[in-house]
Amino acid sequence: DNGAHWQSFQQNLPNVPVADIKVFRKDLIVATQGRAFWIMDNVSSLHQLNPQVAAKDIHLYAPRDGYRTRDGAAFVGPTVEYYLASVPAGPVTIRILDGHGEVVNSFSSGSGAAAGAGARRDTPRAMMMAGRGGRGGFSRAAPVTRNEGHNRWVWNVQHESGLGAPPGEYEVRLTVGGTTLTQPLAVLIDPRLAEEGLTAEDLQEQFRHNLTMRTMVEEVNALVSRVEDAQERLQDATGRDAQVAESLDEVAGRLITGPIRYSAPGLQTHISYLAGMTSRVDQKVGRDALERYQVLRAELDEITAEVNRLIGSGRM
Repeated sequence: DNGAHWQSFQQNLPNVPVADIKVFRKDLIVATQGRAFWIMDNVSSLHQLNPQVAAKDIHLYAPRDGYRTRDGAAFVGPTVEYYLASVPAGPVTIRILDGHGEVVNSFSSGSGAAAGAGARRDTPRAMMMAGRGGRGGFSRAAPVTRNEGHNRWVWNVQHESGLGAPPGEYEVRLTVGGTTLTQPLAVLIDPRLAEEGLTAEDLQEQFRHNLTMRTMVEEVNALVSRVEDAQERLQDATGRDAQVAESLDEVAGRLITGPIRYSAPGLQTHISYLAGMTSRVDQKVGRDALERYQVLRAELDEITAEVNRLIGSGRM
């Protein structure tokens, strides 16, 4: 309010002369005399403070844009900040939805969880930031807190399938008791990938392909289980069942990689390899991978039909 009101915002900054202050990409940078530079990550919620926000029991701030990255997700991922006037009786739930309103992933503080050690007791005006985590790798989402005062949670941009969600427009939905609040949330492409010529559309296409491959891996694994269960059941079979068992052994030879070292890989191994090849790094999925998928899809459909003919379509 142009200096009409002042309050302390010292936090863990030492009592030291400050030579310069700068807000850069919504991070607060302070240059001190003799104690180096100090940086407070993401002060975007400070920009949104007003008397109406301060009077609320629950408030969800508009998140700052975050990046989809395979390292440092706790530092640069989309940051969700919310205020609770008091510790709620039940859990705090955060859901991420895509542009079609479908749930991408869901996170909860857990029913009956305590406020936690070191819980913040500030009002929105004090806004003592609860940033955590470093600049290293980050594979798991941070726990959702339900502390009295300011809460900060960083999405690791992970889809509920376990895959990394692609860059794009999302929505964050905060639910506390009977109150649900929403805000738009943007996930940006890692600028290092963009410099290499990769686009958000490339990563979206990769995600769709990897999701298809994930389903295919689950399908072939289920088929392997059906075949192995039937083999065990028909191990000492006679008559027609013995012929079925012999046919299943032949199918298993094409489907499952043998135990001997350097055995010819079965279809299950080929599918798992392709799934890993296109999901381990951020990349544009090549035409060879798409063509290979079609070949493996045809082989899986053929073997599935053969297994269904031998033992039926249900699980044995």
